[in-house]
Amino acid sequence: MRLDEAHTCQENGAYTSAVIMLGSLLEGVLVHAAEVRPAATHLSKPLRAAGMQDLVQHAHVNGWIDQDAKMASELLRTYRNLVHPLAEKRAKHSADFDTADLCWSTVNAVLNDLAASRV
Repeated sequence: MRLDEAHTCQENGAYTSAVIMLGSLLEGVLVHAAEVRPAATHLSKPLRAAGMQDLVQHAHVNGWIDQDAKMASELLRTYRNLVHPLAEKRAKHSADFDTADLCWSTVNAVLNDLAASRV
């Protein structure tokens, strides 16, 4: 559903909204992975208190996502945080088509890595 919403947002020029949806999707996928996969290294906090940065690190440390997906996910998190008007103002950047396109690539990379590392 969020994939569809992100696609609709991007098609209609709502790039910040698309990025937010993609960030939310990514976070949800990583929460699910943390819930169902055995982990050699556990989260340093309860799952309900973990943020996207924690989840990305957890997935990387446990070998579920590669370094490139980790780095791109951190960038997606930064863009997703542009939902906060002051963050957007400080960044002096608003999401555009290319921003959303980068975020799509990130989501695809994480999904591919998760599929490849499935236990």
